[in-house]
Amino acid sequence: MKLKTKLFLCIFTLSFIQACGEDKSSESSNLVIPGVNFVEEVKPESGKVVIPYKKYVLDNGLTVVLHEDNSDPLVHVDVTYHVGSAREEIGKSGFAHFFEHMMFQGSEHVGDEEHFKIVTESGGTLNGSTNMDRTNYYQTVPSNQLEKILWLEADRMGFLLDAVTQEKFEIQRETVKNERGQRIDNTPYGRFFERISQALYPEGHPYSWLVIGYMEDLNRVNVNDLKSFFLRWYGPNNATITIGGDINVAQTLQWVKKYFGTIPKGPEVVDVEIPLVSLEEDRYTSMEDNVQLPRIDIVFPTVKVNHPDQPALNLLAFILGEGKDSLLYKNLVKSEIAVNVYSVQPCSELSCNFYLGAFVNKKSGKSLADVETIIKNTLLEFEERGVEPDDLIKLKSKLESLSIFGLQSVRGKVTRLAYYETFLDTPNGIEHEIARYNAVTKEDVMRVYNQYIKNNGAVIMSIVPNGELDMIAAEDNFKVPAIKIVEQSDTSADDLVLRIAKDDFDRSKMPSATASKAVDVPPMWKDGLKNGIRVLGTQSTETPTTAMMIKIPAGHYYEQKEKSGLSSMMADMLNESTLERSGEDMSKELQKLGSSVSVSSSF
Repeated sequence: MKLKTKLFLCIFTLSFIQACGEDKSSESSNLVIPGVNFVEEVKPESGKVVIPYKKYVLDNGLTVVLHEDNSDPLVHVDVTYHVGSAREEIGKSGFAHFFEHMMFQGSEHVGDEEHFKIVTESGGTLNGSTNMDRTNYYQTVPSNQLEKILWLEADRMGFLLDAVTQEKFEIQRETVKNERGQRIDNTPYGRFFERISQALYPEGHPYSWLVIGYMEDLNRVNVNDLKSFFLRWYGPNNATITIGGDINVAQTLQWVKKYFGTIPKGPEVVDVEIPLVSLEEDRYTSMEDNVQLPRIDIVFPTVKVNHPDQPALNLLAFILGEGKDSLLYKNLVKSEIAVNVYSVQPCSELSCNFYLGAFVNKKSGKSLADVETIIKNTLLEFEERGVEPDDLIKLKSKLESLSIFGLQSVRGKVTRLAYYETFLDTPNGIEHEIARYNAVTKEDVMRVYNQYIKNNGAVIMSIVPNGELDMIAAEDNFKVPAIKIVEQSDTSADDLVLRIAKDDFDRSKMPSATASKAVDVPPMWKDGLKNGIRVLGTQSTETPTTAMMIKIPAGHYYEQKEKSGLSSMMADMLNESTLERSGEDMSKELQKLGSSVSVSSSF
C-alpha cells in the first residue's frame, strides 16, 4: 500500500500568556463564614508565572486552597494527607499504602465500592497515591458534580472506621500482598529500591522500608491497628483540600464548611526531624534477578527537599546524564557499552539521593566493575571539564519549561498547589522554585559536586542475571539487616478513641448535580501548504507554551507482513541524527529552547 503524501497532517497548538490564570477575583476573601478563616490570596501578575489561589483554614484545622479557572467546565479535587510510609513505626510498615486501598472500600454513608461507581457515573476519573511523605486522593469531574465529590471525600475523612470490617481488612491485606508480588518480588529489578533503601539508611530510619511495606508486618497486625493509624494521621488538621477549575469560590467554601467543618480534628502533628544520612565508605551490595541486562547504580545521599543545594545538585545530575550530549551518554552509550544511562536526584521530605546508573550491553564484554570504573572516570572528566556556559542555559530552560508545561491542565495546577502547601506551608511556590534554579551558578554546581559527590561514600548496587554473579562490581561488604520481628499485635477496639462528627443535616442523602455546562471549544483555523501538507491550529492563553504535532499515515497499517515492525523502527530512527545535525546537536538545541520531542508509531 503506497503512502499518500497528501494525507500528511501537521497540527499546531499555540499558547501565549502574561500570567497563569485570569484575574477573576471576587469578594470571596471578604466572605464571613463562621468556622472558615481567610489566610491569603495570590493574584496573577503580568510577566510572572503564578497560579492564582485563595487559602483558608477551617476551625478544625483543615487547609482549603481554591483556584478559579473557568476555561473548561471541569473541577479537580485533591485531598492530601501529610502521611506516608515515613510516619509508620518499625513492625508496622505499609499502613499508609494499606489505607489508600481501604479509603475506596466504602464509608458510613457510601456503600462498598460505591466511590468508584459514583465518580465514573458522574463522568469523572479518580485515583489515589501514596509515597513516603504523603497520601492523596483526587478526582476530575464536570463542574456541576463538585458538591457530590466534596460529600464523598468528607465521608471517608470523618465517617470511615465503622465501615472498615474484618472482612474488608482481610480482602485488602491479600490485595496488597498480591500487589507486592506483582510490582516488587516478581518484577525484573523490582527489589532494587528496597535493597538501595536498606543499604542507604540506618535501621529504623523511616525511609529504610518501601511504601508497600513488608508482608511480615502486614501479616502480624490486626484491623484495630489499622484503625488506630487512621485516627492518628487522617484528621482534618493533617490534610489539605485543593479545589481548582470552574468553581464559584463563595459556594465552594459553603460546601466545604458544610461537609468538612464538623469533622473533629485529630492529634497534633509536628514535622519529622531526621539527620541527613552520610556514608563514610562505599557500600557494595548485589543480587541476582530474572533479568537480561546487568544494571549498576552508584547512589550518594545528599540533602533534602527545599534544601538550598537541591537545585545545584539537580543541575549537576542533568549535566552528567541528561540528553545525548551528556558525559555518561558519550562514554557509555555511544561506545555501545550500555543501552541506557541516567543521572537523577529524586528528593523527598527527609532526604535526596543522587543516582548514577547504567543498563549494560552484555555484548560489550564489560563487567559491572568495568562500568563502575567508567562512571567514576566520567566524574573525573567532569571535574576537569567544569560547567560550560551552555550547560546552565539549556538545563535552566528545560526545568522552567517542565514546570510550566505541568500547568496546562487544571489537574496539573491543583497538584502543584497541593504539593507546595503540604511541604512548604504555602501554595505559592512555583515562582520561588523557578527562581531557585535560575539563581544557580557554575560555581554552585562545582561546589556541590565537591561537597556531596567527590570522595564521598555511596551505595553501589549490582543487579545481574541469575547465575552471573561474576559480573558484579565488587564483593558485597554490606549485609542487608534482617527484618525486625515485632510481637503479634493485641490492639483491641477498646483501645480506639473515636472522633464523632455532629451534623445538623442528613449525610445519607447524596447531593444531586446541578445543570451541566457546555464546553466552550476554542476557535480553530485551517490552512495548507503547496506541497500538500494540511495545517490545523488554535490559540490559547493559559500557559506560555507552543506545541506542534506532525502526523504521518505510515504506521503498522501500511507495513508488509514480512516486514512487521518497520514503522516502529523508523520512529526510533527519527529520534537519531540527520545529515545536517547529530543527535547530540539536536538534543542540545532542544534543551536550550526548553523543548522536548518524541516520535511514536501506531496504526
